[in-house]
Amino acid sequence: MELIVYVLILFIVLSCLFKLSVWKWWQCVIYSILLSIFAWWSVDFAVVQTKTQMADFLQNTEALQSVAILITIESAVGIAYALSFLNGTSHRGFWSRMVAGVMKFYPSLLMFPVVFYLLTQTVFVAVGVPFQTIGMLFALAIVVLIPLLSSAVRWLLPDETWRVELYFMLVISVCILGLVATQNGRMVYAVSEAPIEWGSLVSTLALFMTMAFVGWLYFMVRHHRRRH
Repeated sequence: MELIVYVLILFIVLSCLFKLSVWKWWQCVIYSILLSIFAWWSVDFAVVQTKTQMADFLQNTEALQSVAILITIESAVGIAYALSFLNGTSHRGFWSRMVAGVMKFYPSLLMFPVVFYLLTQTVFVAVGVPFQTIGMLFALAIVVLIPLLSSAVRWLLPDETWRVELYFMLVISVCILGLVATQNGRMVYAVSEAPIEWGSLVSTLALFMTMAFVGWLYFMVRHHRRRH
């Protein structure tokens, strides 16, 4: 169960970075400052949490259902933005442009519970370090890393269309993983005693990368033919 949660957190962070890569740098800084303020404010709540409480939360059906609703809504907004951008509907009429603009600058609200969860895990690991020091360093890391990583995504993928396509795939992955992770461990393939099938995991990842490459190659061929 924890492995699925960590993979879900990774995809949420990646989708957030890809979304921020289409923002201006000062907008990313403002968003990172808001996240850092939230992290600093939530230190007092994070330090009173225990590993047992976090484990109980992951087994609480009602809480997981609420998380699943939030993930579904966030994924729907992300998918709508990506489809609007890729289909060019953001340039058709005033209302279309306004709705597309709202969806473009809709920040990832899932990052706030992710920040709180990572903060609690940091408190568990950093034994003996003053809580205020942990909160200050954690908030500072958010302010520095989020704008840098989003700029790195923009540098690695200069084409905004590619970034939005990858963001679209990441959002779909977040939606699927969110539904899997919020099933309270009742799924057949989520038995905690079962060993991890690394071969199947690597094969699935390889298939995903192959299909992504084929899709990218198909897009490049069509783009080249249209230009000539």
